[in-house]
Amino acid sequence: MDAKNKLIGNINHTQGTALKASQFSFANINKSKNVWWFNIPISKFSDDVHLLLNTPDYAYWVHLPRGFAKGVPFRIRPDKNAVDLEISANPGDRYLRDVKSKGAGFDFEPYVKEKITK
Repeated sequence: MDAKNKLIGNINHTQGTALKASQFSFANINKSKNVWWFNIPISKFSDDVHLLLNTPDYAYWVHLPRGFAKGVPFRIRPDKNAVDLEISANPGDRYLRDVKSKGAGFDFEPYVKEKITK
């Protein structure tokens, strides 16, 4: 079982949910830049968005409720029709913030539903 499905299984077990892999976007920390990088199709934002931010020791489950992004200036990649996120994995004042978008700095920390220790 891959890391994404293992984490989702853990979430479903501990939270009593029945979430599916298709509801999640998953990222490891980028090797060239200390960020979790996502390209999330805009269509996914019509429902709740679930992110898994993976590290070797733990993962964050970020739950973004439908409609949370109204007015947030996320960067859109027109070639993919997707929201382009780079979430900082650097400990410090920019940790868990979007460092890519115009108006960069959206804080994902309040949306962390669970920190899953491996």
